[in-house]
Amino acid sequence: MLPTGETHMGVLGGSGLHSAWGMRVWEARVGLVAGHGPDLPLDLRRQLLESGVDLSGVWEYPEPTARAWQIFEFDQHRTELFRTPEADFYRRLPTAENIPPAYWDAAGFHLLQGPAEALALAQALRRRDRAVLLAEPPPGAYTPARLPEFARLLPAVDVFSPNLEEAGALLEEDDPARLAARFLEMGAAVVALRMGAAGSLVAQAKTGESWRIPAYPARVVDVTGAGNSYCGGFLVGYVTTGDPLLAGRMAAVSASFTVEQFGLPPLSPGVEAEARRRLTNRSSAGR
Repeated sequence: MLPTGETHMGVLGGSGLHSAWGMRVWEARVGLVAGHGPDLPLDLRRQLLESGVDLSGVWEYPEPTARAWQIFEFDQHRTELFRTPEADFYRRLPTAENIPPAYWDAAGFHLLQGPAEALALAQALRRRDRAVLLAEPPPGAYTPARLPEFARLLPAVDVFSPNLEEAGALLEEDDPARLAARFLEMGAAVVALRMGAAGSLVAQAKTGESWRIPAYPARVVDVTGAGNSYCGGFLVGYVTTGDPLLAGRMAAVSASFTVEQFGLPPLSPGVEAEARRRLTNRSSAGR
């Protein structure tokens, strides 16, 4: 539901789907690990098949597909209203057992579980290889009571990416630079703090550097999934270059496609070239 009262129902996306799409504009070899119920409409199943993402890790569970309304306000605040039991949604999040054998050699993983569950998955992945791990726990996880869980998670992953509202709720702080610094003190190697229309703040522990990365100037239609697409783009950028600044710029480009329509963007033949063009335009603005 938009601030104007306009509604769009039955839209596929958010979470892992938009993350995978954010990766797909830069990398052809992308897989999704997720589940859905038997009630997923045929048109949405078709969208999945046409997404350009490998679906070997997608399974069907017997209960209804998880659904939620996204209610947006003019100040960019979002309220998520679950239409199926919220506990069921989190219970169905993937574990290590859901990862297909072919995926274990992936160069990077985007972890969308709560901090404790993401830590367990990170530890399982670390026992197999040294893939780059990016953690983006769900919005409901960011409460001060769960700070110890985050303190254990951050040193176990390579990139931590909350949004500004989530980070502020967790640390009871509202200054982006101080938030990023706190997460680095907690053991994060790289922090990518997403700030909506204000872009993102990326900070790196190894060098002490930080960068403000503006949002790409896209025509905004719907911001659902933009943060997830940002994370997907960042993961590919960091895997392929090891440069947090360039990864942040690639992330901004991934998010720019997502906000330009409702649901998943179409994977048109020229989307990869357009992504490179947008990245070049951003990079030409200087470091």
